[in-house]
Amino acid sequence: MTNVTNNFEGGTSGVAITAGNSGGGSGSAFDSVGSTGFKYDSASAFQGSMGAVVAGGVGGYGSWLFSSTKCSAKMYFKPDATATSDTHLMRIHSGGTRVFSVHLVGSGVNSGKLRVDDASGTGGVNTFATACGNGTYYRLEAYVVAGSTATNGTIKVAYYLGNSTTPLDTVYVNNAANVGTGLTLDQVIEGKYSASAEQIHFDAFAYDTSLSDFIGVSSGPPPTVTISANWNAAPGTYITPSVTASSSSSTIASYAWSYVYPASGGPTLTGATTNTVSLTTGSAGDLYVLQCVVTDANGQSTTATTEVRVPTSGDATVLPGAPTANVGSWANVGGAATPGDAMSDSSDTTFIESAVLTSTETSERFRLQPMTARSTFNLTVRLETDTSGSTSPKVRLFEGTTQRQQWSQAITNSWGDYVLAFTPSTISDWGNLYVEFAATSP
Repeated sequence: MTNVTNNFEGGTSGVAITAGNSGGGSGSAFDSVGSTGFKYDSASAFQGSMGAVVAGGVGGYGSWLFSSTKCSAKMYFKPDATATSDTHLMRIHSGGTRVFSVHLVGSGVNSGKLRVDDASGTGGVNTFATACGNGTYYRLEAYVVAGSTATNGTIKVAYYLGNSTTPLDTVYVNNAANVGTGLTLDQVIEGKYSASAEQIHFDAFAYDTSLSDFIGVSSGPPPTVTISANWNAAPGTYITPSVTASSSSSTIASYAWSYVYPASGGPTLTGATTNTVSLTTGSAGDLYVLQCVVTDANGQSTTATTEVRVPTSGDATVLPGAPTANVGSWANVGGAATPGDAMSDSSDTTFIESAVLTSTETSERFRLQPMTARSTFNLTVRLETDTSGSTSPKVRLFEGTTQRQQWSQAITNSWGDYVLAFTPSTISDWGNLYVEFAATSP
């Protein structure tokens, strides 16, 4: 099993954590839990609204069973006082025997520092130089690979302040580690394995057997998000697009609405940091593309997009902005900010121009303003070639990414308006039309 996490979000503060109540909204249930001193706690969670705590004088931990030759493990911990005796924070076993562990040292010159042990005993193969402070959340990361001999396993350990990606100390790496001999790793234990005298808070336990490095800040799948369907609205309409979001391994931490289109000048968004945003639409022919970035307490995010369309009953025009698709080299002539701005400008001083044509087709595609359905429709385009003679570029109409019609139009070296009739019966979504200009050498 891979990508296993438990963020304690489904529990009730003060209640003892058990294997039976540890799953659901918290993530993957533990296979076993050690000591009734392991409790849900809302007073000092690092992610979301719930974490775990183990009081002084008792132990408490969660354990998962698996079968693999490698394992990445992660946990967040916060010491509430300087330890006076060693506390095992993370252990990996094989057949009931510990082959790897990380301790919080509790006495002597190394008090408060993290010590790494391998299968050879408790002497320690590495002690980090920087001590962990009280009242601060740290993220402990480990990656362990079992060896075929006592000297070719791998142990890699680092620790960080919270969600920082910069280690507080030099990353410990040992590619000649004693992690048993030809064993299969089968259990990861995280929490306060020892009944030390000090209280420790915990959050976001995880392990993964598919990786070849640390798990990193995020764990668990990103949020699942459903967003309002595309809106068709009259000018001056007050609308409220919304999202429904959930996380299988955490809680939803934030919502952030913004415009994808237009780049500026869209109606004011109200409630842009909630799951429901509101705006009042502008004039006919407007298009607003909205996105909502939903982030959970693990830092995982999902982006969902919806459109608000204000259809026009008049002639359609190209919307300002960048092309939605481009093949080859095209120039934006006349000083317009974007090719779409040039295309939507009625002046012949701003236009788009292909590079010197070859046998390889070049093209640019643009979004048309939303339209109401109609029984007849003509598309008027203005074209010219800057060489003598005649050439026949193609003009295409797309509904989304589906081509609905194509014309080959002979043009000369002077501007000309060409009226192209198309078949309305082929169109189902009049707010999602595009025009494409394409050309090859004659």
